[in-house]
Amino acid sequence: MGKSPPPLNVVLHRLHETFQMSILEVFTTSFPMMPVEIHHTIQPSRVPQLIFSSTDSQDHLLSSYPERIPLFLFVHMSPSSLPVLELMDRHRVFDYALTSDAPEIIKSRVALFIKKALEEPLEDSGPPSSPWWRTLVEALTTILVRLFRARAVTPSVECSTVIGNRWVRLRRLGFGSFSEVWLVQRKGTISEHLAVAKIPHDARSNEKFLHEAHILRKLQDHPNAVQLIEVIEHSGKTILIEEFVEGKTLQEAMNEGMSSTEKEQAFSAILDMVAYAHDHHIMHRDIKPENILITPGGTIKVLDFGTAKDVSSRSISNTVIGSRPYMAPEQIRGESRIASDVWALGVLLYALATDYVPFYSENEKELMDMILESPPEPPRRYAPELVPALEEIILRCLEKNWHQRFATARDLRHTLFEMLPDFGKGNYIP
Repeated sequence: MGKSPPPLNVVLHRLHETFQMSILEVFTTSFPMMPVEIHHTIQPSRVPQLIFSSTDSQDHLLSSYPERIPLFLFVHMSPSSLPVLELMDRHRVFDYALTSDAPEIIKSRVALFIKKALEEPLEDSGPPSSPWWRTLVEALTTILVRLFRARAVTPSVECSTVIGNRWVRLRRLGFGSFSEVWLVQRKGTISEHLAVAKIPHDARSNEKFLHEAHILRKLQDHPNAVQLIEVIEHSGKTILIEEFVEGKTLQEAMNEGMSSTEKEQAFSAILDMVAYAHDHHIMHRDIKPENILITPGGTIKVLDFGTAKDVSSRSISNTVIGSRPYMAPEQIRGESRIASDVWALGVLLYALATDYVPFYSENEKELMDMILESPPEPPRRYAPELVPALEEIILRCLEKNWHQRFATARDLRHTLFEMLPDFGKGNYIP
């Protein structure tokens, strides 16, 4: 009988029991024939072949690990922090997961990391490059692709510029008046850890981008806010690296058709996000269905805080910004304020309830005159089954005089759930 292959020497270093169990489950389910020897510290007498570690304690990050050993980190801090970036440069096969990631995401990244490490073993420490290992890896490749739907993204030659020595451009997602938006991938990682880079056309927009970063940081703790990963100074430009969110816009979802429950839950999440922003003296100024994304899992993300304003020191903005059908009368006059977002939320709720916006014309001047002077059609004219209490709330949001509206989204939310406590269960919007 042939000699059995030596076990894979794996170190689980400073890991919470939950993550240890996830790693062991991956080995058991995805690599069932692989002999594995687990250690919880790095053995002086043996060079480990794979290391899984945590950034719970940062003092050991740059000194404890043998260089050039495949390393996987469970990251508590920002993945852009200096210790993590330095480790990326030191280790040949490097990847990480955020400790806040869903268990299935963590398992998929761990599995891809193991597969990559076995495909490209290190000369001095990797698993034996025998046909047994190669055959196993080849057989597992197809299984892993199906199980975890790994997506290989290969940047084209013209898109291969690395931003700040950390993010590789993959493809351009958009181009606007002030900036271009790129899909980027963390340099040196092997899972599909993607992000979005917002790059100004020139340095004159740097202050605007720093202002947006300031606003995003104030909103980071809310689950419906897009996460700011880091701010990079590159070629004289201030570049924002933000969370990449896949999904469809609320407008696309409305066009396809949404159930009553989906409409109410979507509006509830949007309202909660805007209320949180108002609590922090931030007005969005461009709330509309195109700036709201619904992920495949149903999570709502409120996008585009590039036009947002921090009104901590003053209550109004003298800039005319927004999308016409969703702009409040005072916003058209260049006097936007927190209550202007309440108007936009009212327009959005009107559209969800009736499939119409309260004011619309192809002629821009005519549209602005309607917003400034004409009363909205009562929403029950288009949706007779709408409960009177919800119509009352919508029409109060659409009061021409901002003093007569709800003062903030928090006030709107309080009244909505006080009058319609089951809002979100599909009982009120047709």
